[in-house]
Amino acid sequence: MELINRKKVIIVNTLALFGISVIIALAISISDRDILTFNMFLIYFFQAATSIFILLAPPIFFKVYWLIPRYLVPKKYIHYTFFLILLILVWGTFIGIVEPWTDRHWFNETEEPKTTPASGIMAMVFIMLVTTLLNLSYRWFMQLSRIKQIENDRLQLELSSLRNQISPHFFFNTLNNLYALSLEKSDQTPEVVLKLSEMMRYTIYDCKEPTVSVGSEIAYLENFIALQEMRHHQRGYISFEKDIANDRLQIAPMILIVFLENAFKHGFDLLKKEAFLKIKLSVQENILRFRIENNFKISDKTENDNTGIGLENVKRRLSLIYPTTHKLNIEKENNVFYVDLEVCIS
Repeated sequence: MELINRKKVIIVNTLALFGISVIIALAISISDRDILTFNMFLIYFFQAATSIFILLAPPIFFKVYWLIPRYLVPKKYIHYTFFLILLILVWGTFIGIVEPWTDRHWFNETEEPKTTPASGIMAMVFIMLVTTLLNLSYRWFMQLSRIKQIENDRLQLELSSLRNQISPHFFFNTLNNLYALSLEKSDQTPEVVLKLSEMMRYTIYDCKEPTVSVGSEIAYLENFIALQEMRHHQRGYISFEKDIANDRLQIAPMILIVFLENAFKHGFDLLKKEAFLKIKLSVQENILRFRIENNFKISDKTENDNTGIGLENVKRRLSLIYPTTHKLNIEKENNVFYVDLEVCIS
């Protein structure tokens, strides 16, 4: 595969040199309008092609495809310098001898040749310097591209792993909800099963995609809240205010639910009465704002651990998916927990 790619690059470079010969011939022909004919264009073209393909291309190709990969890239600087100097001296002398000869014998030039071995060597120094800088710049760019691709692959793998961690986490909680209601022999159990199936379908199938619509994420939040209200309807009140200009905008799945689940975990699940949970969600233009405010029961556990795996997971996902386009502020004051999230979505 590498050999095939190298052949393609050589072919492309050869075609590029051919195009340069045509451009040079056209430029000279246009500048010399007094004798502008197709035959003169061909003469200029063959002169340019001869200089490029016979005098310039061989040392350039030799350096780019042999010297640099064999000695410069592996950091064999002494060997590289030796062969480069040898190439400059030998080929510069060759240019100083051959270029005037081709002008006299191939193109019938009568003027005294200006090219000498010394000028040929100086030209080779300039050519080697420019081509080395261009080649190293190209290699640097390709290396950066490969590093970027590897980093993207690593991030995608990590995001996939983080999403896979979410599903078992929520399955565990929703099954606990169902179990609690079945113990109470609630008439709402069939409705709960239906909502759980909708949530699991969303988690298993829809969340495989990198993004979902805001409307889908809201529907998942509302199903989750409805399930919790069935369990905790006597413990306090829940409010969910929405101001959505466009629910078709896309957002990474299972971002918002983590904050909501955490609020129930440390609030309604532990408080017997006077629990509250206030949720505000707005989408204006391409800015999503999500705020949660809930009280919680103060204990050693909540004092020492007010984040947990779920919040650490979502923080990491936000830093990977929206590294510079999100703001997350989490505060705790007395026995009230505040979460403010702002995300630029598309």
